[in-house]
Amino acid sequence: MTAARDVFEERCEEVENLVAYLEEVENQGAASGGDAPKGETLRILRASCYVMIYNMVESTVSVCLQDLSSAVRGTASSIKDLKQEIFDLFLVSKYGNRILPSSHEKAAVFARDLLNDANASAIPEFVFSAPSGNCTDSNVEKTIRKVGIEFDVIPELKVRVKRKAVNDRTLLEALVMARNDLAHGNRAFSEVGRDCTAADLREIFTLASEYMGVVVTHFEDYIRESGYLGSIMRS
Repeated sequence: MTAARDVFEERCEEVENLVAYLEEVENQGAASGGDAPKGETLRILRASCYVMIYNMVESTVSVCLQDLSSAVRGTASSIKDLKQEIFDLFLVSKYGNRILPSSHEKAAVFARDLLNDANASAIPEFVFSAPSGNCTDSNVEKTIRKVGIEFDVIPELKVRVKRKAVNDRTLLEALVMARNDLAHGNRAFSEVGRDCTAADLREIFTLASEYMGVVVTHFEDYIRESGYLGSIMRS
């Protein structure tokens, strides 16, 4: 599974370059005998770093799911070959609201389409959806378990992920809040950037990248071992 790991590493490199730059600038300010620079440009860069770290998380989860759906279509000869969790998500992804038809006629059309898919020699196009805009650690783990992956995080990292920050949020929850505030205009970039330092951003980035590295590895193992295969006929 090269796509997700490539995206993950590319996003990490982008964040690393920005964090390293911010660290350098703040160190220069401390060495000159003054406080770390407080110019608006630097505040905006710090806030932008929150968005970049979040984008690393969400884009990696999204491509992991795309890789999984591609592997399903490329390996299973029929939707009847899928384990229950994958089949359930296939229904949601492919048919959406049609799963709960509003009339007998629509129910009949849905049933015919589903039978056609079940008897086809290839699985139709579909993509699992990532929890857009809200990739907290709990939502990421829920998404992973929904596709049937037994998700295990090393205890030390789990403690760090769950460590409480401002307003009783985990570090990743605080990251999502900052990203959403910026995306929806609830707070200005210069305001968010005033509340953090390069050291804060380094800690969040280190946590998020280590955590997402575990996520990518779980997907890679799951796909390599074809863990999505089973039989809904026996479920």
